Amino acid sequence: MKTKFEFTVPALYKGKVTADEAAAELERIREKHGILRPEFVVEESREASAVLHRCFQWDDKAAAESYRKEQARKLIDSIQVVIVNSDVHYSVRAFVNVRPADDERRSYTPLTEAIHNEKMYADLLAQAKEEMSSFVTKYSQIQELNPVKAEMLKAINLQ
Repeated sequence: MKTKFEFTVPALYKGKVTADEAAAELERIREKHGILRPEFVVEESREASAVLHRCFQWDDKAAAESYRKEQARKLIDSIQVVIVNSDVHYSVRAFVNVRPADDERRSYTPLTEAIHNEKMYADLLAQAKEEMSSFVTKYSQIQELNPVKAEMLKAINLQ
């Protein structure tokens, strides 16, 4: 049996490296260091001739701006709304990153707004189904999760 690799988001690495090349290089780095950690991947990719070099932003100013955007994403993702309903308390994310089905740009929207907007709700539901499908695939070998996976498959209409 031959193993073939694919990127979950192919457009991010198009023209830079194939998934098979990236997987082989990541395995080489893991074998060299005994474990695979992001800092090892960055260090092994610094040289312009490195397999994964083109996958990284090496301009420090641009990389710093990109990092600040990632920090902003983490900040937005960390905000929760605490719902108090009688004796029941639970938290939900205050903002959701709605990925529209059409070519509109992704954006963060208050969850309450996304739920009450027909188009955003449909986009959010499609995104949730995609994430459930990814969960089922990722944890396919863990038998203890079979009941959860079965319910997820029902919810996304794959059964």
